[in-house]
Amino acid sequence: MTSPLTETAPPTAEATAVIDEPPAGIEGFEGTFTWVDPRTLVVDPYNHRKPPAPGTEDSDEPQQEDTTEPDPELIASVREIGVQTPLLLRPQSDGKTLGIIFGQRRFKAATIAVEEAIAEGRTFRLVPAIVRTDLRGVDDAALTISLVENAHRKDASTRDNIAAVQQLSLMKISKTRKAKYARSLGLTTDQVKASETAIKLSDKSLANVMKSDFDFVEMADFHEVEDVGDSLWQLKRAKRRDLEAGNGERGNWAHAMQGLRDEKKDRDERVRLTAELTDAGIPVVERRWSWVTSDARPLTDLTTADGEAITPEDHRSCPGHAAFLDRDEPVAVWLCQDWTTHEHHLAPDAPKDEREQESKEEAKEARRKVILNNKAWRAARIVRQEFLATLCSRKGDASPAAWALIMSTMTGTSYLYSHFVDSFRTDLVAVFLRVPDPNEGRTKWHRVSDPFGELITKTPPGRRWRIFLAHVAAAYEQQAMGDSAWRGHVDSTTTAWLRFLKGEGYPLSEFEAETLATAEAQAQERAAEEASKRTVEEAEAAKGSVEDESETEPTAA
Repeated sequence: MTSPLTETAPPTAEATAVIDEPPAGIEGFEGTFTWVDPRTLVVDPYNHRKPPAPGTEDSDEPQQEDTTEPDPELIASVREIGVQTPLLLRPQSDGKTLGIIFGQRRFKAATIAVEEAIAEGRTFRLVPAIVRTDLRGVDDAALTISLVENAHRKDASTRDNIAAVQQLSLMKISKTRKAKYARSLGLTTDQVKASETAIKLSDKSLANVMKSDFDFVEMADFHEVEDVGDSLWQLKRAKRRDLEAGNGERGNWAHAMQGLRDEKKDRDERVRLTAELTDAGIPVVERRWSWVTSDARPLTDLTTADGEAITPEDHRSCPGHAAFLDRDEPVAVWLCQDWTTHEHHLAPDAPKDEREQESKEEAKEARRKVILNNKAWRAARIVRQEFLATLCSRKGDASPAAWALIMSTMTGTSYLYSHFVDSFRTDLVAVFLRVPDPNEGRTKWHRVSDPFGELITKTPPGRRWRIFLAHVAAAYEQQAMGDSAWRGHVDSTTTAWLRFLKGEGYPLSEFEAETLATAEAQAQERAAEEASKRTVEEAEAAKGSVEDESETEPTAA
């Protein structure tokens, strides 16, 4: 039983270091510390938190929420390092069983871990517990203690959790120990490392990403681009698409991040360029859709009195010298702010009215589309080639589709691969194998004769397909996925490569998907044209046959 509370001086630090039982005059409780098999425990009937009563699942009454079920993170922690905080138990009325006053979630997680270990033939961990013998039969105290323990519990804030994981990331411990602790938290080592950046999010941004259920890696990515326009909306949409794909990959996320990085780079370059021009004393004006009704004109529309083109260098001394930033690229476009006053002349091909300006803008718009599509194609290339590097490091054997591609490409029947071998580049192969390029810094006349020979020797037979696939992937990327591969008639090799990647789990970017759809539509059109042509030829052949028969029909006697 507990000792009576008395008015005595508080114990000294030395007196409270380690004690077996509370001395007279200091309140404590009767109990013991022990280790228990969680499968032998029951939930005390006076535990404040109870699972729904058995047999009530089909009742029309409102269902009680089960707050005692362990989440995957707790199960992962107990599986990896065991239960670290003791359960609080008390003897039950039968005198044999121990009942849980608090610690149900830890108990259930430990039970799962024990059953897994037994099923796999491994030893299992016991659970630390404090047995309150003084609570035997004291139901009101047991209920109160359970209620107080849960009522005064305050969950750690998200920032507290990130800070703790960040501290783990910065600790000078082995990678093996760090990975073990990461698994105990239900995290990957990449997520632990990402906490160092995630902690830098503002409170507002952190609240937003928590609503979107971002993990630490996603939080760190968002921090990189959080000042870019609708970055949160784009990343939320990408995450939703990845979850809908159900393959555990972040492909759509990677495409969204690459687009946002490019957008941020473009914006930052515009800010830098504007500051550079301002520091040089060059006015930066707003870009206009049409300059024909303005006193200002781009230098490309102007000439000197002698009809010579005006270069930015020649025009720098003109009082009207200024610039605006191109709509699609962060580059300066030079102009004169008052070309008539400064005695410049219009170039012969410069638009002189709104109609001519509109015609010129249409040509510019076509060029702009090419620029934007090239940007989208190159952005997708970065993500696609990272996917290929991951694909070439997957565990197990290659997929049937990958083996079919490897064998059909490398058996000498492929026009694409023969051209790749003729201009053999090891840089892409090295990227996909995640090894240094053996020929980096060498000229084509002094290349390594067997660039991946050592790697092949060291690679187990079951993994050599990765080296083959890296070569095939490099061939396709070099020969079929150049900057102009999306234009005009999309080659069948480009189409086949995109289909293969899609089948292997690569989420096509929006522009890659659009290119593939265009190619398939082109193929259908060609098939329809060929079918129509055959129909016409067959009809003409049939008509000719009838005419031949009529010409050879015998005349009557």
